[in-house]
Amino acid sequence: MNFRKLLFILNDKLKGGIVSNHLNDVKNHMEGKTNESDTHLKNLLQHAITNVNKYEDIQSLDLQSYPVVDKSIIKNDLNSFKAKNYIDKKVVSMTTSGSTGTPFTVFQDLNKKARNHADTIYFGKLAGYEIGNCLIYMKIWAKQKMSSSLMYQLQNMVPMDVLHLDDKQIRKLIDLMENHKQNYSFLGYVSALEQVVRFLEKNKKGSVNANVKSVITMSEGLSLETKQKLQNIFNCEVVSRYSNLENGIIAQELRDGKARFLINTASYKVEILDLKTNEPLNNGKLGKIVVTDLFNYAMPMIRYDTGDLGAMEEENNKLYLSKVEGRKLDVLFDTKGNIVSSYIMYKNMWQYTEIDQYQLIQVSEKGFLFKINCPIEFKKEDQLIGEFISYLGSDADFRVEYVNEIPLLDSGKRRKTVNLYRENI
Repeated sequence: MNFRKLLFILNDKLKGGIVSNHLNDVKNHMEGKTNESDTHLKNLLQHAITNVNKYEDIQSLDLQSYPVVDKSIIKNDLNSFKAKNYIDKKVVSMTTSGSTGTPFTVFQDLNKKARNHADTIYFGKLAGYEIGNCLIYMKIWAKQKMSSSLMYQLQNMVPMDVLHLDDKQIRKLIDLMENHKQNYSFLGYVSALEQVVRFLEKNKKGSVNANVKSVITMSEGLSLETKQKLQNIFNCEVVSRYSNLENGIIAQELRDGKARFLINTASYKVEILDLKTNEPLNNGKLGKIVVTDLFNYAMPMIRYDTGDLGAMEEENNKLYLSKVEGRKLDVLFDTKGNIVSSYIMYKNMWQYTEIDQYQLIQVSEKGFLFKINCPIEFKKEDQLIGEFISYLGSDADFRVEYVNEIPLLDSGKRRKTVNLYRENI
């Protein structure tokens, strides 16, 4: 057992073993040994109708009796979502800028934080991560929220800020990994890992000579091409994680090569609902992903519309997200009004290696603007236009604009699709 894992166990024991107890519960549930999720759900709903103003008139333990809520609904009436019996208790605020840069704060009690910690350990291990691995964490890092450098050393973590990620930083990282032999794991935005791929391709370096145990991507869609390149570079399986700051780890791919996400049914109740009616959809149908967090008692998140789209499937009594299409604000429609999969952005873009950044914007019912950041002359414009018109409609008004930079969001992510025409969403 490594030093850091031993330190975690001792520290948790001193706190009553709360994380270890949650970890055992998650493990037993996900392995089919127990099924306490229905009990967790009933306990949460009973707590909500007793202590939360928003739900005190419902008086039902049937989840379908509760309204679907989203960020704007919660923000506009925040106090009514807070549990009265947690007002004087210690809670943790989780603030996300979201894909549109609009701040949104959720309050979590300490038991919920412990549950998230347990989920992180369990799903990290499914991906190959073990406590003690050097974790290269690539996201946006706010200086005022960062821990001390000593704390990161104790955790064996390398925080990398995607807002300042450049070739110099990537080269420094690769040198660290190749010159200091230990087990490494990656957790980060897809766009940041794509920058690592492009750096290595530019420098004619096919792989990294380091012992990489896991690569987990988050927050953005992972294309098959990027996934395969990362696997070749780091010589390990790459999995995508579906999570958010306001809840936690909702689902994650397994290392079985299948493009689907195992739903964390130990900690969440996940529904797929119709975009307009909120009616439950059959497995395989694309709809809005709605989550009920079974463990946040300080501010119950019941039937929370994540803003994402997905489809569900079931196999061997386990639930999976067979599709995760990205945020509703980023969903595009073809010229006939049908939803277009966000994966058209990945299907053929792998062949345009000369393009550094790109973004597709729907500006009207049939109007589309494709922004390209390309440091050299792009000679395949006609081919690219033809491919996208085949997806969007023969009568699409598809224009290409060349730019020097496609800016990052406040969240540190870069949107590959933007919808400025949203009447049907």
